[in-house]
Amino acid sequence: MQILRRQIANELNYSCRFDSKHLAAALENLNTAILADIEAHYQDPSLPCPKEDNTLLYELTAYLEAAGIHNPLNKIYITTKRLPYFPVVNFLFLVSQLPKLQYSKNLGMVCKKAADPIDWPPLVLGLLTLLKQFHSRYTEQFLMLIGQFIRSTMEQCTSQKVPEMPADVVGALLFLEDYVHYTKLPRRVVEAHVPSFIFDEFRTVL
Repeated sequence: MQILRRQIANELNYSCRFDSKHLAAALENLNTAILADIEAHYQDPSLPCPKEDNTLLYELTAYLEAAGIHNPLNKIYITTKRLPYFPVVNFLFLVSQLPKLQYSKNLGMVCKKAADPIDWPPLVLGLLTLLKQFHSRYTEQFLMLIGQFIRSTMEQCTSQKVPEMPADVVGALLFLEDYVHYTKLPRRVVEAHVPSFIFDEFRTVL
């Protein structure tokens, strides 16, 4: 569903920029200006900010979505309760799926067996969307667990003098790369949990 939403948003955005570039530019500038005002208000409460009863934000959101100027992956669709072990469950689920996948230079991550029909993009986007519905600290814990898994596995391979990078580590690193790509976060977010030289090295062995 998220993939379809992204496709629809891209098509709407392309059509809006092609058919009405002035409207697209106006919406983007207005959105940027309002976000800047809101951010400034949180830093200095004395500065003005749209109130809760102001319909400006709701109306602008409708226009932005109609013009495709939004990212469905960053949207919160439901309110959730606190689940203490939620990051661990998601991490274990991801790790359990990695052995069923393998990297292909032409196709990316594909399933090893036809009996395990796992599609990589829905897996990544599904976990991303699921984590987005919860507090950001859950995502931080989830990334921390993946980083710990990668570091511990690499340390074990180094101690045993294994020349090749394990397939599960490659899959975990590819997941982190795709996660950063889809969320448009800076790479330093994942480099806080995985050393940058591991990212640089794994691309050379693919």
